[in-house]
Amino acid sequence: MPKGWPERAAGYTTRVHSGLGLLRQLLPLARDPLARVTTLNSAAAVHVFTALGRDFVFLTDPLLINDMLVDRRGHFEKGVFYDRVRRLAGNGVVLANGEEHGRQRDYLDRFFKRDHVVGLSEVMIDVVRAELAVWDTVLDIDAALHRMTFKILAATMFGAEIGHAEFDRIHEWLGLVLEAIMFRTVAPAWYLRIPTKRNRRHDNAMDRLRAAITTAMTAPEGADPDRLDLISVMRTVRGTDGKPLSADEMADQIVAVTMAGAETAATALSWLTVELARDSALQETLRAESAAAKDRGVPYSPDLAETPVLKQVLSELLRCRQPILVISRRTTHDTELRGLSLPAGTEVMYSPWAMHRDRTHFPAGAAFEPETFGSNGCPVAKGTYTPFGLGPRHCVGEQYAWQMMWIVVAELLAAVRIEKATAQHPDGRPLATIIPGTVDAQVRRMPTAAGEPS
Repeated sequence: MPKGWPERAAGYTTRVHSGLGLLRQLLPLARDPLARVTTLNSAAAVHVFTALGRDFVFLTDPLLINDMLVDRRGHFEKGVFYDRVRRLAGNGVVLANGEEHGRQRDYLDRFFKRDHVVGLSEVMIDVVRAELAVWDTVLDIDAALHRMTFKILAATMFGAEIGHAEFDRIHEWLGLVLEAIMFRTVAPAWYLRIPTKRNRRHDNAMDRLRAAITTAMTAPEGADPDRLDLISVMRTVRGTDGKPLSADEMADQIVAVTMAGAETAATALSWLTVELARDSALQETLRAESAAAKDRGVPYSPDLAETPVLKQVLSELLRCRQPILVISRRTTHDTELRGLSLPAGTEVMYSPWAMHRDRTHFPAGAAFEPETFGSNGCPVAKGTYTPFGLGPRHCVGEQYAWQMMWIVVAELLAAVRIEKATAQHPDGRPLATIIPGTVDAQVRRMPTAAGEPS
């Protein structure tokens, strides 16, 4: 038993596990991570594992989580889970720490500010409509939404166009990379240095995906100079030495933003189609609400104030189908959370997926119930609902994500009726995100003119 932890964790329901206990947790975590994390979340407020001279802490108390994310600026950096994907994402905004993270946020905020996001609406709409126009009546709607979100990011952020061949190259490696990320979060660091067949395959997949994304997303010099795409923003950035960003630094940002933005959005939207296929009445309500907003001339914007039912639905979707299983942080020096002392170098983890499904905070649990979020939101304790994170590391693209989801859902429902959407993994398969896998769907075209049959 780690010396001192019962005292350091005084006041909280605490489970202290030995090094062997960590191994016993990791093995079932690799086999059935969703069930294992759910068990941890309900068993104690603080779990402590010590192995190889290092402390690992798993938090389930929302106030501790809130203090870590919001009130301890400079006390935490991205943790071990993020270390394992640096080969893919380098030191982009998702992985950067300290002053470097602040520097990157400063110039990214120029792109993600609300007015600029609203100005991207027409580009988003054009991409969505073009993709919907080529949908078959029978399709894998998950793959189709991944293609759509990648193309939205390419057009709005990078001033580029992704063809089918380019996307196919990206999608070819994406699945294996998502598998690699999940595996590497539970495998010991020493094992990852051994050139096993699996490690070589994962390294190769990360290198190929990074190359494919960078090539596809990088707009040529001088392309559309009046448009403030992310590449253009990055070309104006200068470091403390007065030099522009290097090609590798720009590639880091491209991959980080693309993986964070496209993968999570597409996964969430795929789960939404599964839910809407089960509830034709809700589908019709959303279709009517979006059409009414369009008739009133309401512009797309991140706040969704004019489409309150859609806002409830998407808020609930990000609760019960939160795509992120576990988030990690690491203490940069000795710190304290509400009397819980954490030595420097402690790996601290929590599960937004498990927290969002905890019936202590959300009576609906794993069920999709849009009524969870009424007109006044859903009053819960701080740290309980974190779809985009909290504090200085909250998602820089949150407003972009809300607007993109509104546009995709509104345009999709205007174009088709979802008659079937069956997930390959109905309870979710945890990789880098908790995915549905293939979503076998049937859609029917909506009337395009008066009197035309649907």
